[in-house]
Amino acid sequence: MSALSENRSVRQRPDEGFRRWFVNEYFDLIVWYESRHSELTGFQLCYSRHNNERAFTWQRGKQGSHFVSSGADQKGMPGIATAVLHGDAGPVPEEVLDRLASEQGDLDNDLLELVTARAREYNRRAS
Repeated sequence: MSALSENRSVRQRPDEGFRRWFVNEYFDLIVWYESRHSELTGFQLCYSRHNNERAFTWQRGKQGSHFVSSGADQKGMPGIATAVLHGDAGPVPEEVLDRLASEQGDLDNDLLELVTARAREYNRRAS
């Protein structure tokens, strides 16, 4: 297990707002803002990146969604797969949220608390 590190070379496009990206071998957390100094507008927490990947997505003003990913083979390219999100993956496992906290690394406390709070809100609705 390794701590999350912030990828500081995220491509920023003015028409897409401001993004931050935290990563380790198990997690990808992409966070969206309207601009660098505005409040958060959404995030996607991807986990179990190399085995049955799942993604919890939250956007301000909308309910969260939790999907499972399946690799779809690229035509004519054996061994190359593209992740496709589909179906309801049910609640975000508490073990995943605990692991996120234990591998927090560069992730700010406020951001960690927001991500886990939104996931737990989703879990209460999903159960």
